[in-house]
This record gives sequence, structure tokens and C-alpha cells, in this order.
Amino acid sequence: MACRSMDMQCWKCGTQIKNLLLPFSRYEECSTCKADLHVCLACRHDDAALSSGCREDRAEFVLDRDKANFCDYFKPNPRPYREQENQEARRARSKLAELFGEAGHEDEVPRQKSAQSEADEALAQLKRLFGDD
Repeated sequence: MACRSMDMQCWKCGTQIKNLLLPFSRYEECSTCKADLHVCLACRHDDAALSSGCREDRAEFVLDRDKANFCDYFKPNPRPYREQENQEARRARSKLAELFGEAGHEDEVPRQKSAQSEADEALAQLKRLFGDD
């Protein structure tokens, strides 16, 4: 039996993932953002307009639709990424930044921090707190 593969986008960050072997494991994740890929939000049956969120009526209800699951009806959607329109959220962040005296830019797109940079920032804050500069 020949292995099949497919290309698909990450449902969370939109990264193009090439040659995923099918069927893929529930442990498969995006190489960029580490999001689980075997999730409701990356399935062809996903439909936010339905109360269950799924067009497959035999599938069990899944509460955390962005977490890996064991659904037997999962069919990967090659283009599940939906860019979010966050203009209102950006304006709110900008106003908060101004309120607290921080430099905020309305058109600035928030960047994801790597785990290492977050750890470095936390360590620097601890050193400042305990006077180990």
C-alpha cells in the first residue's frame, strides 16, 4: 500500500506544511508555531456556524476545538487558516499603551516571541527585581 501525502496550511499561523503523510498522527504539529494539527479547526467538517461546530453529525462533541483529539471522522483541510481581522483589538492595545505611557503603534502587527526570548526577558526581570544587574 502506497503512502499518500498532502500539503496543508497550519490552521493557527498559516504556515504552508509540505508532504504530510496521511493519515497523520494526533501528535502531528506545525513546525513554526507548534500548534497541534489533528484538531477540529483544521478539519474539512469544521463549521463555526453550527452549534456543535462540526458538519459530521456522527462525531462526538469536542469542547477544545484547537487541541489535538481522537476524532475518527477527521479529514484534513488543506487551507484551514483564517486570517483574523484584528483592527479593533489593535486600536484597543494602542489606547492601553498610550494610557500606560508605552509606545504603541496602531498599524504594528504583534510578533510572536520565541520561548527563548520570553525566558531571557523573565530572567532579566528577576535580576532587576533582586538587584543582580
